[in-house]
Amino acid sequence: MNYKTYEVKVWDVVNKEWRLNGKYHREDGPAITEWEDENKFWFLFDYQYAEEDWKQEVNKLKNPCNGKVVEIDGKKYKLTEVE
Repeated sequence: MNYKTYEVKVWDVVNKEWRLNGKYHREDGPAITEWEDENKFWFLFDYQYAEEDWKQEVNKLKNPCNGKVVEIDGKKYKLTEVE
């Protein structure tokens, strides 16, 4: 099983940051949270997303083949996730 090692910093007990290899990154929640005003900032690999866009990108990371179109013997197929 592969584990990711995050660096988490807490600033003045109101601000938390998650970094992976020095870049803002978190796949299970916002990479930056501010408790005083409850702002949340969503990042993957140092790129900021709106929350809904972030959810879609995380889904792509977890299911990289879902929605991908492949061609086999001249016929195109769209891959879908099966549970």
